[in-house]
Amino acid sequence: NSVALLRIQGLRWVGRSFGLLLAIACTLVPALPLGGYLSQPPLPFAAMWLAYGWAADGGGGWRAPVIIMALGLLQDWLSGGPLGLYALLFVGAYVLGGRAAAFMQSANFLSPWMGLGVTLIGVFVLAAICVPLALGPQAGLGAFGEALAVTGLVFPLVRPLYMNASTGNRP
Repeated sequence: NSVALLRIQGLRWVGRSFGLLLAIACTLVPALPLGGYLSQPPLPFAAMWLAYGWAADGGGGWRAPVIIMALGLLQDWLSGGPLGLYALLFVGAYVLGGRAAAFMQSANFLSPWMGLGVTLIGVFVLAAICVPLALGPQAGLGAFGEALAVTGLVFPLVRPLYMNASTGNRP
C-alpha cells in the first residue's frame, strides 16, 4: 500500500530530523555556561549516534559525512580546541560505524549496540593517536572516554531516532 509506505517514510523523516536536532543540541549545550549535568561528560556525543546510525543504514550519500564533519567543526570551534580534531573523530566514527554495522548483521537487540560499542572503542583508539599530536603529550582522554561510555549506554533509548528497525537485517 503506497499510503502506508508514505506514512512510514514520513515518520522516519520526522525521527531522523529530531535525531539531527538532538545531535546539534548535544553539541551546543556543553558550550553554554550551565555546568553540571549539561557539560560533556556526562552529556553524550549525539553526533556519534548520528554517525553510526547513518553509516549502519548505508544512507545519507555524500550529505551524511558532510553534516557529521560540520558537527565536528562546530564542536571544535565551541570547545576551543584545534579545528578539525572532532571533525576527524566524528567522520572516523562514520567510517568505523559502517564497517562495524556490516560485521554485526544479525537481527537482534544487541547487534546494533555492539556495533556502536566497537565503533566507540575504535574512535577512542583514533583519539589516543590524534589527541596527543593535536594537543600535546600531556593531553588526557579521561573525559572523552567518559562521554563515549555515556554515549554507548544511552544508545538503546535513542536508537529509533538514528537507525531503521530493520538495519540489523541488512544483506
